[in-house]
Amino acid sequence: MKLKNREDSMTSVHKAIRILREFSQNEPELGISQLSRRLGIAKSTVSRLIQILCEENMVVQNTETRKYHLSLTAFEIGSVVYNEMELCQIAFPLLKKMLSAVQAAIQMVTYDKGGIVYLLKLPEHRDGKILNVMGKRVPAHSTASGKVMLAFQDETEISRVLSTHLKAFTNKTITCPDKLREELQRIRKKGYAVSHDEFSQGMSSVAVPVFDDYDSIIASICILRPTGQITNANIPPLLKEMRMYSRLITEQLGVEQTKKLRYLH
Repeated sequence: MKLKNREDSMTSVHKAIRILREFSQNEPELGISQLSRRLGIAKSTVSRLIQILCEENMVVQNTETRKYHLSLTAFEIGSVVYNEMELCQIAFPLLKKMLSAVQAAIQMVTYDKGGIVYLLKLPEHRDGKILNVMGKRVPAHSTASGKVMLAFQDETEISRVLSTHLKAFTNKTITCPDKLREELQRIRKKGYAVSHDEFSQGMSSVAVPVFDDYDSIIASICILRPTGQITNANIPPLLKEMRMYSRLITEQLGVEQTKKLRYLH
């Protein structure tokens, strides 16, 4: 009865997650009976959930031992988080050096389904307006870093985003799909993006991409200053610094020379 009460209090998703979390380096393989005893879940339920996890290629059965272990799909999911952690660890000391060179707030973002998520921030101590953005998610079309991330996505993803509602944050936000597509094409050609008052009135930004060793964009670094402090005259020297540090991040991630590195020169 205790087993049933404990089981009833958990959803199937909860149970499946608990099953996955039982696998470890010390015990990479587990059987259904072991999982049932440890988790207090009926063997029939464990068996059913394991079958679903097998169908979704999250776990694989060892045909000799009849036990189960995590699949490469599970490894790939975990490596997404690991890669972002590694990226932040590499980027942070470099961006600290860049901070003194550009005298502007710096942010690093990654892309996720039409939005950007802030991974790092190094704001100027004088500017409280841009504190507390870590983990924040905003639509990609509304910022310079987001437009850079979007510009280097594949055509299917770009078209998907352009087919959605493009929210206006200010009267400068690009909300017309055709105009945004043109902007993305320019960004892809030039290798950087500029934004004036598009997400926040009174703030301007410049962003460049960071690529991985699979020739894919994995992040964008951008600098932010009050509108009027980023001009056509000072963008080139700012880009020189940003591209240098973007290239250093790329190199420290283990990237050899690739065709897209031309955007960082």
